Amino acid sequence: MSNWYIFWVLTGREEQVVNRIENQLYNEDIVPFIPMLETLFKRAGKLKKELNIMFPGYVFVESELESIDFLQRTHRLVRASKDIIGILRYGNSHEIAVREDERATLLRFCNDDHCIESSMGFIEGDKFYIESGPMVGMESVIKEINRKKMEASFELEFMGNITRFTVGLELLRKI
Repeated sequence: MSNWYIFWVLTGREEQVVNRIENQLYNEDIVPFIPMLETLFKRAGKLKKELNIMFPGYVFVESELESIDFLQRTHRLVRASKDIIGILRYGNSHEIAVREDERATLLRFCNDDHCIESSMGFIEGDKFYIESGPMVGMESVIKEINRKKMEASFELEFMGNITRFTVGLELLRKI
């Protein structure tokens, strides 16, 4: 079973950290990635899609290594890098691997490229329904819909905190 670990990095330097990990540590044991969100917007009357970093300032790593082995393997990289602040932990504990239930919840929404794609739905009366995309069947977790910005907000527990996400939501029609 693989684990997820999270590097806390300087915001805006996520890609550079991924490149550094790939150059110095990458193999089948350590695979870095940046979770992304697909957002929608209209420009000149046409629907456009844009990818944004889901967790600005964080780089995720999938690894078969257990926590202590991961810390030993990445210690030099963290110490030598000016872009990496540290490895994320749960509060004051020594637990650094993302908990399996939190990882499974996030994976439920993501595609194979660790991206939450936009969803499509419709409004009937004062209820909304999702027809396609990762939010199908998850209408109950949506906290807010902004029709003008074509987005929906929901909250997940992640790394011991409640985190709010905004994903693309195209409302196709109103019935």
